[in-house]
Amino acid sequence: MPDLDDTRLQTPNRRFWTPLRLALIVLLIWAAWWTVPRLYPKYGDTDAVTARELLRDAALEAVLAGELERDNGAVYAVDVPQLATFAALSNDRELYDPLRDIILNQLLVTRVPGDPAHGMIAWRYREHPPEGELQRDASGTTEALRAAEALWHGVQACGLDDDRAAVALILDAYARHAAYDNGTWMIRNYFNLHPEVYNFITNSFLVDYDPDLLVMVSEAGLTGEQDWAEVAELSAEVIDKARTPSGLLHQMIRPEVGTIMPHLIREGFYSANGIEQLSNVLTVAERCTQTNPEISARVLEFARDRMPDLRLYYDANTGKRLRGEQDTWAGVETWGPLLRLAVKLDDDRTARVATRHVIGLSSGFPDYDGEDQIYLLGEALLALQYAIEQAEN
Repeated sequence: MPDLDDTRLQTPNRRFWTPLRLALIVLLIWAAWWTVPRLYPKYGDTDAVTARELLRDAALEAVLAGELERDNGAVYAVDVPQLATFAALSNDRELYDPLRDIILNQLLVTRVPGDPAHGMIAWRYREHPPEGELQRDASGTTEALRAAEALWHGVQACGLDDDRAAVALILDAYARHAAYDNGTWMIRNYFNLHPEVYNFITNSFLVDYDPDLLVMVSEAGLTGEQDWAEVAELSAEVIDKARTPSGLLHQMIRPEVGTIMPHLIREGFYSANGIEQLSNVLTVAERCTQTNPEISARVLEFARDRMPDLRLYYDANTGKRLRGEQDTWAGVETWGPLLRLAVKLDDDRTARVATRHVIGLSSGFPDYDGEDQIYLLGEALLALQYAIEQAEN
């Protein structure tokens, strides 16, 4: 029997680094080098300046092309002013001027003085409806605050002092939405502009309040027919009443609901189906850091404790994430206001985490063609602007 040590099975002497294999590896490396930069943006996950410039160029292209309409043919005010605020803060007149023009000439409702709708901001408009004229069906209170904010920053950053009167006009019209219902002060959600109705609607959402903005313009010396400082104080009280045990904020304000369930729904503050959308809560919190700092800090803590796995929806009272179809990951609509809130409250760690998420989540926006592109670009750009200004200061 042959000695196995002498008769081991021999395999061909194949070296790994054969010329063919080496050529294939080099080819794969070159292909990856050529392809990856074309699939993903040319910036790192913390390069806020480069990300801002890419998104800004995409926004400018869409604005100049007039690509602002949503699928139903309407331009929504929620899409325009936030982007305009970014443009004003960055002193980008090329982007700001056409957005300012939309605010003043399409969104701003001008009637004779004394008309209740005079100075209101339409929540949407259609420029070419079947009737052949500009169509605006209702006012928007959140939209009025955002429009006033954009124009105010335009006054401050771009020196457009003539727009001070427009800011005062808009905020006066916003304040006319105020009313008491069953002893609860609130900003009514909208004014129906249809000639056959033409009145205020009696409900309110918490995103309809921005006490910090009202305090800012008041302290800067801007005045109008209404007492905005008083409106700011009452707005801060509303936000205080909206707190939930988990640290979130109820978004619904309907005092008439409290009359039928007085022991469960205090003064009409509640959450639809017991659920809160974190993006809305953060939006409110970032706009009351001066008037309600404890509430803002509590909302920031809620989000920080759940990073980086933020969801869009949570149980309003327990703060637990939802399950099933409602277990939705948070997007730029959530990370954007979180980033701004963190900057305002000097939470550097949270701001850094949020910045990376905003950059990563918005990397595909330049090629995104969804109807909410302008809204998402505005959220991302304004958040990145805050992060960049924080880094520079």
